[in-house]
Amino acid sequence: MKRFFFFFVFMSLLLFSHPAYAFEHGYETGTDTISATVRHDVAVYHSMGGELKEYLPSFSGVTASRVSDSWYEVEYEGESGTDYGYITKEDFTFNCLVYDGREKQLLADGSYVFRYHSGTGSDTPVLRLMHQTSQPNDASFTCRITCIGDNCFQIRRNDTGQYLLSDQLPSGRSASGGDLSSIWGGAGQAGTFRFVRKGSYYGIQDTATNRYFGHNTAGLLSFTSVPDISWRLNRTQKAVGKSNLRVFTQFDADWADVYYGSGENPDPSSNNFCTSGCGVFAVMNTIYSLTGQYASPRQLADYAVEKHYRIEGYGTDSGFFRAAAEKFGYKYGFRYDGSGESLSQLKKKLKKGDTAIAYVPGHYVTIADYDKKSGKFLLLDPHYLPKRGTCSFGDWVSEKDLSEGNLYAQMFYYYAAIDH
Repeated sequence: MKRFFFFFVFMSLLLFSHPAYAFEHGYETGTDTISATVRHDVAVYHSMGGELKEYLPSFSGVTASRVSDSWYEVEYEGESGTDYGYITKEDFTFNCLVYDGREKQLLADGSYVFRYHSGTGSDTPVLRLMHQTSQPNDASFTCRITCIGDNCFQIRRNDTGQYLLSDQLPSGRSASGGDLSSIWGGAGQAGTFRFVRKGSYYGIQDTATNRYFGHNTAGLLSFTSVPDISWRLNRTQKAVGKSNLRVFTQFDADWADVYYGSGENPDPSSNNFCTSGCGVFAVMNTIYSLTGQYASPRQLADYAVEKHYRIEGYGTDSGFFRAAAEKFGYKYGFRYDGSGESLSQLKKKLKKGDTAIAYVPGHYVTIADYDKKSGKFLLLDPHYLPKRGTCSFGDWVSEKDLSEGNLYAQMFYYYAAIDH
């Protein structure tokens, strides 16, 4: 009975002290639906107040929309595909962890320096082409990329404001019938492109023709069927603006139950990303906010396990942060920049452009930015809890918050961007 009482108290705290309202949000998703992961089996009904339909198991993902004061309509993946039903507000509040369910972009929206690389996309950190005297025209330039859905992007040059046109346009003619002097043009003619990861580089593929953006034999920008053409992309500033900031959470239904260990998981209810992956996701969030590049959490976790930074029953050893930078730094455009305990050093590092992984009691979070005017830090928590008062959408927290209580930051590990 005592155990039940304490469980009820804990869940009441979750209900009445919802973490999403404890601090000022770092950003809003602008969507009408809510993405969430089921913590424990939850009842789904055919209709509001109707008959029981089924129980969704732990780590199931749902997309919910509130339809009354007491009910949420949910979409989820059933045995036969996408299905729909209703969950009580009480069950949803008590038993679902809310996260950012937007599309996971390979690259965050924003400006990047594009550097041409002629090769296979090898991870060797040398752009030999950039040091040749006969490098192609436009071997390096800066563009803003914008995702328009399904990881497809439009590309606009910063110097001219023109968009990269589709390879599908007839040679020498524009869509409106006029002369086309280059592959850059107005927004109405903008093509859509996919970035294809090739080791430390990207192929830029036209969605209409599947051909790659690169250079021809004369050194002019053009499209080609040769897949080895690739580009090195380096972000010009952090991805911390409200339009591209995001938090990747441990309990995202895409990977919440993934085993964080080697061999077979002896207890599927634990030892997974949801319960033990804060170190991995702190690294992932730090990379994304710093360089705008999506780092696979599975790849990061596998490396932590391989190099014995995974501590079974606890989490991730802090030595992983330097090791991850040495292994993946060139690929994602960052380097390890030391560690320290002081908040004054944290401010200096953030001002310089670094991003920090912070150890708070029993947990790792990311600190991505500092606002001098308000004196607050932008904290990204990969697994919010009522005791921390954080959320899944970034939180602006004060120096006092980081100096005491459940957000007391005891150590910082820094990453800095590299530009080559």
